[in-house]
Amino acid sequence: MDTATDPAARAASARRSAAPVAPAPATSRGGVVLALQARALTHEGFQPAATAVVNELAQQLGCERVSIGFQAHGRVAVAAISNHADFRSQQDAVQAIAGAMEESLEQGATVVYPMPPGSAGGVSLAHAQLAKLNGHAAIATMPFAGRSRTLGVLVCERRNGFDARALELAKDAAMFVAPILELKHRLEAPLASRLAEAVVPRSRRPGRWAASPRALATAVGALAVLVLALWPATFRVVAPGRIEGAAQRVLASPVDGFIREVAVRPGDAVRAEQVVIALEDQDLKLEREKWSAEAAQLDKQYRDALTKDDAAQIVMARSKLEQAQMQFELASRQLERAQLRAPFDGVVLNGDWAQAIGSPVKRGQELMAIAPQRELRVIAEVDEQDVALIQVGQSSRVLFAGLTSKPVDFRVTRIAPVATALEGRNVFEVEGRVDPGDANLRAGLRGVVKIDIDRRSIGAQVWHAASNWLRRTWWQVAA
Repeated sequence: MDTATDPAARAASARRSAAPVAPAPATSRGGVVLALQARALTHEGFQPAATAVVNELAQQLGCERVSIGFQAHGRVAVAAISNHADFRSQQDAVQAIAGAMEESLEQGATVVYPMPPGSAGGVSLAHAQLAKLNGHAAIATMPFAGRSRTLGVLVCERRNGFDARALELAKDAAMFVAPILELKHRLEAPLASRLAEAVVPRSRRPGRWAASPRALATAVGALAVLVLALWPATFRVVAPGRIEGAAQRVLASPVDGFIREVAVRPGDAVRAEQVVIALEDQDLKLEREKWSAEAAQLDKQYRDALTKDDAAQIVMARSKLEQAQMQFELASRQLERAQLRAPFDGVVLNGDWAQAIGSPVKRGQELMAIAPQRELRVIAEVDEQDVALIQVGQSSRVLFAGLTSKPVDFRVTRIAPVATALEGRNVFEVEGRVDPGDANLRAGLRGVVKIDIDRRSIGAQVWHAASNWLRRTWWQVAA
């Protein structure tokens, strides 16, 4: 009868495999180790290889049960138990085996329970608990290590106790076979676990985690960089800025002439209708007197024509009189405009002519600029690569070089639609009104403007700047 298809035969085979295994025929320790290594290397995955090794070792040692566990994150996890395909269903046994493994790791040495007579005493509380569950069978627990750290623990449970040969064979298996299984176990671990293992390696001491100063510094630095990259912060556009008057007025020369007197210099406050610059007006006075005399003479001729009732003379005299009166008014106005006056209360922005008395000026030449003292605006010179992020109404702050005690708040009110070339770069002027209540604010101050865009992580802000630079560079060099 074929045993592969007979249910009774399969049940008998299962009972035989579950029964205590008699010791295998005596073979050399090297041959056993080679057989165990062959078992480990035959299977491609970790779990089948670990199960095959513990089953083979249980048969070679005549053990009722052989278990193997590996250290991970400072604790030991049971990986495989002989003759138990689904060992995780036996929670009590698995927990007791894991406790014995931890106890052996804490002591850093092989633990045999019950202890042989004459041996040095050690802690074996977890082994005693395991012995209660397995019918008081003898237990031998031995940690195994790699080149620089403890890898795991091998637990053997045997009914008839352990002789010297069995212990040596178990130690050989832990030394030469278990590292192969640990390598398979590590290769199947998640990528995050492998990275953590590479950054913070475990120490040589069994069951302990430790990191070298260099590895610890690397881990702390990497964590700090990660936290900094994910930390949310306000994303701002930073640009140089200046302060100007909200309504700037330019004073130009009304006629060709010479500067006679200068009353103010840049930075001085002025009042409405105050004379700031006076031009030479002697020629203008003579011109006005000339036309005044001419008008008086023509007025007499006009009256004589009226007396004689000569219509032709009346029309001609009247025409000449009106022309002379217009020339007189023009000369009077030019004489009045020779004194340049402030159009409103404000402050002088530019035009220092105090050291240029007597200098000639041409008609229409700009002499001075005046801005209202209490109506100021901030002009931010935003680079063209950032102007797309700016919108009207965004909150902003400006810190002036001359007023470092406190930044000044303002809101964006206008974005210039046309760029301006400034110091080799294209900028857009972004305007905002500032509170006129601060007496320290003056037109002409320069500082640094920060315009709030939104909230995003620091890493996203760095990537925004880097990606813009990479795109521009790639566009320039790409064929």
